[in-house]
Amino acid sequence: MEKIRTRTAPSPTGFAHVGTAYGALFNYAFAKKNNGKYIIRLEDTDVKRNVEGAEKEILASLSWLGITWDEGPDSGGPHFPYKQSQRLEIYKEKVKELLNKKLAYEDDGAIKLKGSQDDIVWEDLIRGSITFPASEVNDFVIVKSDGYPTYHFAVVIDDHLMEISHVIRGEEHISNTPRQIALYKAFGWELPKFGHFPTLRGADRKKLSKRRDPVNLKIFRQEGYLPEALVNFLCLLGWSHPEGKEIFTIAEFVDNFSLDRVRKAGPVFDTQKLDWINGEYIRKTSDEELVKITLEHITGDVPEDFLLKVIPLIKERMAKLSEAQGLLEFFWQQPAWTKEIFEDPKSLEHLASANIALSGVKVWDLENINKALGEKIVKNEFKTGNFYMTLRLAMAGKRITPPINESMVILGQDQVLHRIHDAESILVSVESPEIQ
Repeated sequence: MEKIRTRTAPSPTGFAHVGTAYGALFNYAFAKKNNGKYIIRLEDTDVKRNVEGAEKEILASLSWLGITWDEGPDSGGPHFPYKQSQRLEIYKEKVKELLNKKLAYEDDGAIKLKGSQDDIVWEDLIRGSITFPASEVNDFVIVKSDGYPTYHFAVVIDDHLMEISHVIRGEEHISNTPRQIALYKAFGWELPKFGHFPTLRGADRKKLSKRRDPVNLKIFRQEGYLPEALVNFLCLLGWSHPEGKEIFTIAEFVDNFSLDRVRKAGPVFDTQKLDWINGEYIRKTSDEELVKITLEHITGDVPEDFLLKVIPLIKERMAKLSEAQGLLEFFWQQPAWTKEIFEDPKSLEHLASANIALSGVKVWDLENINKALGEKIVKNEFKTGNFYMTLRLAMAGKRITPPINESMVILGQDQVLHRIHDAESILVSVESPEIQ
């Protein structure tokens, strides 16, 4: 049986890119589904572009998503080292082989491989047969004048020596494949199997850009996307579940993964769909766990036991954990009202009537609050939606809040009446309405 080994090989030239995670998921799933090994290798020979701390951030981000690896720069393995900058002596030995075979030659301080005499053909695991004419694979540099190997040279040597059986990567690498196949043939090595999945695209249908699009994995974490939801979303972008499911775990993705279900068209990174999926995962999370992961998105010293009381009120309304602060802060911070937010001409009547109703509530619970306010709405012939919007503005200073009556139960009678009084004082005029 063929030994399956896949890899992800990011460059530590910046932050952890969502595209890296997208590609890593395909390689991880293919290896695990086929009882193989998944490897992380760092391609860090572009010394001028390497960013301090990027390696650590990339590995931490993949780990946060639940992607684990069998071999890598942090965990080691039988093919150590897993950083190209630590493999330079290996590349020097390999280039000597090609020079000795007269398959490569020096040119202005660099070393070039002689171009292919034959068309380059391979059966792509995702796209089928692909052919590049020999005329497009001219002599090309494999070692730069500074002594560092080019991407094509290093990646072929590493993939061969690390026994990578399947090179599964983005479609932008299709044009790189002919040169890499030429190198495999020059060394007399068996080719791995190649598969090229579609590149992620933005709403404008262009390839996701670091400068133009939100592609930093750290941003998604800071915004309060759950790792399970982001993984689910990324899987759906390039692959379809055999049962048509839209919500599934990474384990289920692995169990059902096959390359023939990988989409060929470039998927659009739709953040609205991501928000929906994230909301589904938030609602599936227990209140206790949701409190723990929401705390890092709340500023101020908010006790866990208090958050446990209010989290059920916003669980159905959140798409991201970062929204919790805006939805909940009125519980511990009295709003700063302005007269302009109370647009309804009956706002003062609403507040005065609510004040009378709620002052008379003897047992402060949801049933009695609902009853007292409901009676006033009927008696004064208020429009229910308008009445509660005024009350919402008085309690929170904003139009979007958790269910307002449930919120008032938690705020407590004294605080509710205090806020109604303060809101009234902003609206009160010389001619006050007649309140019943």
